[in-house]
Amino acid sequence: MKFKWKQTLGVFAVVSSVAFTGMPAASAEVAEKIPAWAAEEIASWKEMGLLKGNQEGLVLPNEGIRKTEFVALINRIFNFSEESGQSFTDVPKTAWYASDISKAVAAGALIGNGEGRINPLEVLTREQAALILSRVFNVAASGNSFVPFIDDAQLAGWSKEAVYAMKEAGYVAGTPQGAFQPKKALTRAEAVKMMNNTMGLLVADGGDHSGTSGSNLIVNTAGGTLSDLNFSGNVYITPGVGEGNLSFINAKIGGTVYINGGGMNSITLTDSHVGRIVISKPASPVRVLLKGKTIAGKIDVTSAARIVNESDQTVSTVNLLTRASDAVSVSGDVNELNVAAPASFTLEGGQIGSFNVSSKAGGSAIKLNKGGVVKKMTLNSAATITGEGIIAEAVVNGEGVSFSVKPDKLTMNAAKVSIGGQDFDASGQLITSAAGHSGGTGSSGGTGSQAPTPTQAPTPSPDTGGPTPTPTPVPTPTTKPTPTPTPTTKPTPTPTPTPTPEPKAPELYTYAEALSSFRSTGAEGLAKQYLTFLQDPSYTPSIANKDVTMPNLVNAITFVNYEFNIKPSIFASMRGINTSVLDKTRTYLWIGTDSGVTKINLVTNEMNSYSAQGKQLYDDKVLLLLPDESTGVLVITQTGVSHIYQ
Repeated sequence: MKFKWKQTLGVFAVVSSVAFTGMPAASAEVAEKIPAWAAEEIASWKEMGLLKGNQEGLVLPNEGIRKTEFVALINRIFNFSEESGQSFTDVPKTAWYASDISKAVAAGALIGNGEGRINPLEVLTREQAALILSRVFNVAASGNSFVPFIDDAQLAGWSKEAVYAMKEAGYVAGTPQGAFQPKKALTRAEAVKMMNNTMGLLVADGGDHSGTSGSNLIVNTAGGTLSDLNFSGNVYITPGVGEGNLSFINAKIGGTVYINGGGMNSITLTDSHVGRIVISKPASPVRVLLKGKTIAGKIDVTSAARIVNESDQTVSTVNLLTRASDAVSVSGDVNELNVAAPASFTLEGGQIGSFNVSSKAGGSAIKLNKGGVVKKMTLNSAATITGEGIIAEAVVNGEGVSFSVKPDKLTMNAAKVSIGGQDFDASGQLITSAAGHSGGTGSSGGTGSQAPTPTQAPTPSPDTGGPTPTPTPVPTPTTKPTPTPTPTTKPTPTPTPTPTPEPKAPELYTYAEALSSFRSTGAEGLAKQYLTFLQDPSYTPSIANKDVTMPNLVNAITFVNYEFNIKPSIFASMRGINTSVLDKTRTYLWIGTDSGVTKINLVTNEMNSYSAQGKQLYDDKVLLLLPDESTGVLVITQTGVSHIYQ
């Protein structure tokens, strides 16, 4: 059966009797009063067999909707199948709602309360529903001024941003008087209305469709070709597409195309115009193919992917926000490519105008295949560049950069660079193994023409008489008492302290850089969440949740949200200490104050200090310390974030 389009109402293939009551619906329907503002949506859903009501055929539009019922609808809209490994004490494995709760957690729609519970059967409030929908639909506020609801003061700090983002997008509205009623239980009619507004249109049949328009579009099944589309909002290619194929022809997408499904043969856009593409499919790689006259403004890549630009248009910007284990490749022309985190990247072919490796992307592995051209590459951190591709110009600003093939032009703002396995200093001279020797003349400015200098290095030792005499006296003393004295053994311990400076230097981030480049999991995820709190003008750390009575501690700077995922820092009551962290081995205690960070070795009582003056912090007023996944800490100060490694 071909899929049926509704121009004003969203469509999804969900048996809502499971979501709303868990009971089979009666065949005969009983007339009931439906609110006028939701009558059209509810009638449409009933007509398509989506709302079957209870045993008496009643939809019960004015009754509250439970959390598990709400997310069951979301799961079916997006066709989520992956389940979380996380368990909750109030979700028995045999419960009829266990699978839906697990899927919603895996998708990031739900988060537990931090104490092992998720309250699956609670009736949702309006602000809770807005938060859940904002997460799964990636709804964010633009930052423009807005007219607040008249009951703005009743909005919780954790929901305010989501509620106003949903309002700005036109997905939620208040009462005629301008109130949102955030604490009010969400009714089933309101749930249908809110969800219907947010999702827009849905394709769930894997068939071909053409000539449609609207705000948002959801595609949750592979196999179809969608042509002549015009959507002002976003397109969501959901995990339900799996490893299958999906094609768009002559599609105009005003917002973002979120690619969370698709395989290596693949998501294809032909003769289309897209403002932004976000690739996020952590389970396995996806290929995105641009053909014909397709224009893509910006592509953000957060997981393994292959981008093939066969279009006659250059992609404006590609941002790599991936993990180092995620392989990303590009084929075709890109105006600007930015590496924001350690990446594994291959340029298969085509030309990149500006290739930028951020200071946060140290350790990136970049391969330029034969036929690939980079006009200008700027490296602000350690990276290895291999392959036979051409780099017309390279600017090296960070240490630890290595090229297998010399760039045509090289500007050095670092102490050294490796080219073809040999090290060159900032002036372009070859750094030889002998301490007093430097090979080659190397033109000032450090251009790529220094690569010949390696051939000049072997010639001085056999041919020139100057350097040869100096080695001759050295062997003579070595045969004499020089090797025998123990001083030769004592210099050996002296190098041993040199590893002390080797621990990785602290990395500094502005709030904006941390929010854009940090992962959303682990310590970095917690840091991002705290930064979000700090930027909420309504957030007061010590009273993050007005419903919770905090103890009257000196310096009780707490770090809790509505869900209680994040706990207060330990030793918050010690005078003068804002925050502290004890490492897993219970060896190192990190303390944050208004004067910076102090690390104390509890075994030896040795102390190390970190401050803005020492360039380890943006400023000295420390708000929060978070243990990283190793033995260091993330430090959040008033103006920035530092990662201090032990």
